Amino acid sequence: MISENLRKYATEKFERRRELLAPVMPVIEEKLKQCSEEEAVLMKFLYGTMPVRDAGEYGFDLFLSYVKHALMLREKVAWCKELPEDVFVNYVLYDRINSEDITDCRPFFYEQIMGRVAGMSLWEAILEINYWCAEHATYEATDSRTASPMTMYRSGKGRCGEESTFAVTAYRSVGIAARQVYTPRWAHCDDNHAWVEVFVNGEWHFLGACEPEEVLDTGWFSGPANRAILIHTRNFSDYVKESNEEYLGKEGALHYFNHTSFYGRTKLVKILVKDENGKPAAGVHIAVEILNMAEFFPAAVMIADADGEVQMTLGLGDIRVRAFDGIRRAEAMMRIEEEDSLELVLREEAVPEADDRWQTLEIRAPKEVPVRNIVATKEQKERNAARMAEAERLRKARFAACFDEKKAAAYPEAEEIFQRAGENFEEVYTFLSKDENPNRKKLLFSLALKDAKDLKASVLEDHLDCEQGDLPEEIFRKDLLCPRIFLEELTPYRSMIREFFEEETKHSFAEQPERILDYLKKNITFHAEEEYDTIMATPVGVLTMKQGSPLAQKILFVAICRSLNVAARLNPVTLEPEYYSDGAFHSVETEAAVLKEKTESAVLTLHAEDGSAWKYYQTWTIGKWNGTVFETLNYEETAFDGKTLDLTLEPGCYRLITSMRMPNGDQHAAYRVFELKAGEAKEIYLETVKKELDELLEHIELPKIRLEDLDGTDCTLNDLTKDGPILLAFLGTGEEPTEHVLNELIEIAERWNAKDAAMAAVLRTKADLENATFRKARAAIRNMSLYLDPADDAPVIAEKMGIDAEKLPLLILVLPGNIGGRAYAGYNVGSVGLMLRLMEEAAKA
Repeated sequence: MISENLRKYATEKFERRRELLAPVMPVIEEKLKQCSEEEAVLMKFLYGTMPVRDAGEYGFDLFLSYVKHALMLREKVAWCKELPEDVFVNYVLYDRINSEDITDCRPFFYEQIMGRVAGMSLWEAILEINYWCAEHATYEATDSRTASPMTMYRSGKGRCGEESTFAVTAYRSVGIAARQVYTPRWAHCDDNHAWVEVFVNGEWHFLGACEPEEVLDTGWFSGPANRAILIHTRNFSDYVKESNEEYLGKEGALHYFNHTSFYGRTKLVKILVKDENGKPAAGVHIAVEILNMAEFFPAAVMIADADGEVQMTLGLGDIRVRAFDGIRRAEAMMRIEEEDSLELVLREEAVPEADDRWQTLEIRAPKEVPVRNIVATKEQKERNAARMAEAERLRKARFAACFDEKKAAAYPEAEEIFQRAGENFEEVYTFLSKDENPNRKKLLFSLALKDAKDLKASVLEDHLDCEQGDLPEEIFRKDLLCPRIFLEELTPYRSMIREFFEEETKHSFAEQPERILDYLKKNITFHAEEEYDTIMATPVGVLTMKQGSPLAQKILFVAICRSLNVAARLNPVTLEPEYYSDGAFHSVETEAAVLKEKTESAVLTLHAEDGSAWKYYQTWTIGKWNGTVFETLNYEETAFDGKTLDLTLEPGCYRLITSMRMPNGDQHAAYRVFELKAGEAKEIYLETVKKELDELLEHIELPKIRLEDLDGTDCTLNDLTKDGPILLAFLGTGEEPTEHVLNELIEIAERWNAKDAAMAAVLRTKADLENATFRKARAAIRNMSLYLDPADDAPVIAEKMGIDAEKLPLLILVLPGNIGGRAYAGYNVGSVGLMLRLMEEAAKA
């Protein structure tokens, strides 16, 4: 069943890692002796290719469960038997899909699904399994920690990365080769997205995770994907026999493959880098960056070949190309629609030139030009709608049964936590109800809401053992009692750390936390080429393997401090580790940090005409030069006070970026590089490119349509606009694109209400009123009226505005006089803010 090539590959990869796996190697070798020959080969394959971090976080038996299950599928399931060996090991066997917690879940998924698809063809099974996924999970905006597939099953909600990990697990559990597909950043709006591809008859086909259709190669995201600059997949091995997929290279433990040309119009681009003498700069790093969320995001980083070149296939938008090698660097903008090659010359430059002037950029997004047109029939659409309604009913019923009203009533302040917990309800209740310790509630409320889905009472118990002393309440709750430090998995690290170190060492650490940093530098290593930097190793894992990424080591520093009753945190802006002493936080990360304690900070004051219009990670960011790149600081929770914002910053070189997204997805951007000296007080006025209203608005006469309010009273567009412009929104509640729009409304509700902006929300049925996100948006937006569309006029008005009526939500700016000013269909993150801006301008006019 296993080829000699795979046997050789697995052995070589495993043996090469012997030294890195040394802390757990004795257990691995002893367990391998108990495996069959095939099991041993596949175990070596996994240990030889997985992020080394995983070997310290999870036991041998967990990985063996994946191996045994995969071998069972290979032997018994017809469509799995037929898979090429490389497809089988990478896309059926492999335990890790992205950055999720690994749990023993494949047998459970198999039991849930296999009987349901028995007797079906592979094609039919793929479609049916996605309906099963929709019955158990749906979209919810949440943080970037990727919950495990079992947590998704037990909680029923997650973001697209979690939905796709869940769906891929469902497919792999029954022997169907599947993988997650990812666009690291869109070009036309400020977000990213992940979906699924499945292997059928020698080809890959795509689908939306937990968003079933009656046909493959379609989904609400196919239009946005058509406009992407880069779409790729990631493997943890390079065991590939034959493939026509473009290989982008290796970054850490991951191998990247380019799939952009499958989804949209592309061009093969060549980038050449030379040194100052005109010679090829072999081995230099070349980053392809997309302006998204008001920062230049490195969508791909490749290594130049012996000729100083890289080649890759990209969508027809604008990118920034950055080449770097130590202090040598070069960068330039590239318009792919008009260019297919770029030459850069490296210059030695320790710090970028800080000319302290605004430089403007016009950034074009790729145009939407569909390359495939898969359209479901009317009968397929009707069948899909009926099945999706049933899937939603089943999902809601299952999770309603998890909520124990009597138990939850004892803790009314924790109702939302209990609601989010799903099948983890009892775990939350067990922790809260064990005794009357007041720190139980404090600890629970210190966690992210998402933690309710997968927290373990036994883990939380480990963290109750700490003393507040004279710490302020907020510091005690957030920076000592709380078990969560960043986005790592929650573990009982306090008892482990207290047992790991000698009493004398613990006393020394608590007395002078800087000594912890010394310990980490001497004892913890990091091998970037063997890790996946998105995954955060836990404190327990780092101490077990004696290795961890820089971020994992920072997390461990904080964990050791908290375990020794010293309040500590990662700085929310810079992620530098800090401990609390004498009424303030102190940084210990670098020698420069020691100097920083003695160096006067600088103050940067930003001025804006309307501070409420400036949203971090949408219209502006600021980054600090770290010797290689401008590293974006995190001011997401910071807002302007009227027209000004004061930032206290370390001395150094900084770059401000501003961006105004246009209705077609293009951006008017500007950047400014400047130095800040110790003690300096500097002022900068944020700039945007002003556009005349006629350039932003269309003036299209709309058809006369009839809506109906919830009481059955007819309403026309003229009725809606009698007091001025209004946002007419045909919603698809529960679907990811509409969830994005509703969440944007909630985020900008204060500004929306301050402008007295009006919205008419058109629902499909009154049942949409029960959608949780819609209820929050309705409560947040003051001037929102509700309607139904009994005559199904949405397609008529959509056609008139030139948008696709099938792609909900439809957002239409309606001006007085039955005039359409601007329209969006489907997925356009940031569209609500843009519509508000247009409504303001139209009202002034």
